[in-house]
Amino acid sequence: MLERERKETICRLLDMHTFVNIHDIVEATGASEATIRRDFIEMEKDGILRRVRGGIELLKNRNPAASWEPSLDRRLSVNHEKKRRIASRACSYIGSGDTIIIDGGSTTFHMVEFLSPVTVTVVTNSFPIIEHLIKHSKCGIIMPEGIIDPTSQLILNNLSPDPFANYLASIAFMGIEGIGTEVLTNSNPLHIQMERSMIAHAQELIILADETKFGKIGHLTLCPVEKATRIITTKEANPDLVETLRRKGVEIVQV
Repeated sequence: MLERERKETICRLLDMHTFVNIHDIVEATGASEATIRRDFIEMEKDGILRRVRGGIELLKNRNPAASWEPSLDRRLSVNHEKKRRIASRACSYIGSGDTIIIDGGSTTFHMVEFLSPVTVTVVTNSFPIIEHLIKHSKCGIIMPEGIIDPTSQLILNNLSPDPFANYLASIAFMGIEGIGTEVLTNSNPLHIQMERSMIAHAQELIILADETKFGKIGHLTLCPVEKATRIITTKEANPDLVETLRRKGVEIVQV
């Protein structure tokens, strides 16, 4: 069972029982006790649960925006060079003077390195992207209103059904949890609400995703896969799925 699947299982068990014994989780996931204990430590840091003697318990004051998704800092360290290549190619589609939307994420964050010499207006829900561009670029920056989630470092807004209604961008750049043959998926309800708004107010959607996202499925449907103009990914992406998406008219760029 993959790490993401283990943590999802842990969360489901906590939602049902409030307290869960470590041995029950070992049995449910098939993972070793040492692996599960490492998951507990990471999830406690992310504000999902509290470790107690013999197992874990659900936090009573758990942040409703928190999830079992790894923190941004940890995700940035995974497949770093691949994500950097994807981000570099993504920036090649940006023209001087464009207004673009960048959805926060570990792959889209790497775009900041290549935006430094470009004069564009960036609309983003990512606090780290905003912070970096303020210090290291001449880009105009627009941020939506909302609350900053400490785990994802995203600005989340659950008050408006259309948080990006006032903006119009030439391109929306977006990471993704899962790419299937029919739909693109994510799992965080607050995040996906903002992403749907981004897509609605951009003339073009470009997905940035390494090969690990191909064939994965999140809990929530973001949009039909054909909504993406192109998907920038790695050469290791599943060839059968790549070919299926190309037949649907999605441009697949492999770097």
